[in-house]
Amino acid sequence: MKHIFSLPSRLVLTGMTFVIASLMSVSAQRKQATVSPDDYVYWGSAVAYLNAQAKVAYPLIDKMLEANPPMAEVNNQRRLALVTLDQFLHDAEYNRRTAFYSFVTDRMARATTKMEERVPQGIRVFKLYNSGFVIKTRSMTVAVDVVPGGTSKAILNDSIIMELVDRCDLLLVTNSDSRHANRSVAKSFVDAGKMVYAPAGLWTNLGEGVEAIGADTVQTMTIDGMTLYVLPGHNGNAENNVYVMDFKGSGVVAHTGAQDNEGDWAWIDKIHEQYKVDILLTKGQSIQLESMLRGFAPKMVITSHENEMESGVDRRESYWATQKRMQSLAELGIPNVVMTWGEVYDTTGSLSGSGSSSASKKLINGVLYIERDGSVYTPAGIKVK
Repeated sequence: MKHIFSLPSRLVLTGMTFVIASLMSVSAQRKQATVSPDDYVYWGSAVAYLNAQAKVAYPLIDKMLEANPPMAEVNNQRRLALVTLDQFLHDAEYNRRTAFYSFVTDRMARATTKMEERVPQGIRVFKLYNSGFVIKTRSMTVAVDVVPGGTSKAILNDSIIMELVDRCDLLLVTNSDSRHANRSVAKSFVDAGKMVYAPAGLWTNLGEGVEAIGADTVQTMTIDGMTLYVLPGHNGNAENNVYVMDFKGSGVVAHTGAQDNEGDWAWIDKIHEQYKVDILLTKGQSIQLESMLRGFAPKMVITSHENEMESGVDRRESYWATQKRMQSLAELGIPNVVMTWGEVYDTTGSLSGSGSSSASKKLINGVLYIERDGSVYTPAGIKVK
């Protein structure tokens, strides 16, 4: 090895200079390299990472929900899709995710397109935002509690709202809370020549297109193909119309809005004695949900108010929480359906029959079942053939 060190120092320095220069050149090249979006590297940008993750997740959730539509008997695929959606909707900064708005808009666009289809019989229920629904029968289409939602940006954009206005015959508003009532939406209905029915005091400056309804006693109105019963409910001390819509020959639907008042149980407990409700639309996070279900004794229930995005993360009711709550009430024998925005539930042929909708327990070969309206159900609400 000695002969190596005997090289002239000038040659050694020249060689070292060449090596160092080469390393510096490679280093410079690496420093000049930029990170491509296709590299999926988000070091130093948490917002970019969360936006990219939402962009991947929301379309997958949408596909899973489309493949596993709303039904009383929930499979694991739908349950997983809903709980995954819950996770993303409990993002404190959801309004920074463009994928969120695309998800909602795409689903609502498909729903409004389906609203164009004729309903031959029964009732078709479309779930909107919060407690908003569209109820379509063969004779008419009714919108209830339609609001854009959101804080810094509307969840249902103007285009979707106008599609809903175009496809609905009238709008029912249960109470004055912004999660149920919106002046711009009401004005759009009025401008389109369609009636808005709302509690007294709302939008008095919109003219004759808004009719104030609701009083201390039950009101009965005949509107086109529907008999509308307006029950004197309350949200705290504020007026909250509870609507019972009797679509002659198609079924009966009740919507409880934001009903929450201890003084109203006297009549809610016995409401099933006066009205045979097929579908009850009611908020799933009510701590008195069992009493509401016993009072109306519907043939089935569809819950609302899940994931109110205006509320803090801890107050956004999860779909999985609603499902758990309904499972605990399975002994009532009332089938329940948990829906998310833009979904459709078709009751065609599933609400036939008449008579009392009360339930009773039935023990068959040592197994507990629920007998209702001449049919037998499992405690989970699944009809036994």
